[in-house]
Amino acid sequence: MPNYLLLLHESTTAGPELGPDEIQTIIERYVAWSEDLRARSLLIRGEKLRDDPGRVLRREEDELVVRDGPYAETREIVGGIYLIQAGSLSEAEQICADCPHLALGGTIELREIEDVSSGDA
Repeated sequence: MPNYLLLLHESTTAGPELGPDEIQTIIERYVAWSEDLRARSLLIRGEKLRDDPGRVLRREEDELVVRDGPYAETREIVGGIYLIQAGSLSEAEQICADCPHLALGGTIELREIEDVSSGDA
């Protein structure tokens, strides 16, 4: 069964201030969604990324250049990831359809993972 990576994009512009109860409710929605996927043996892994934007690395000629990133001009950042199994891209889309991230205004980039372990790639 193919594996798919879900990149959960979220806006970098400030949204409404949320109180602790609202934040807890959102967390519980993600946990419930993840537990449902796990119960159906579809979830391989899911992680929230830290709010710190991290680093962007590039090779410029022979030098590794490390910068803070993503840049402030970026309107969306990746806030979390899921790794799931699905029978097809269409099935993976259906799995994503009820992800709480979409209901909260985020977007999901869905990518099939190519198996390169066999050496055939």
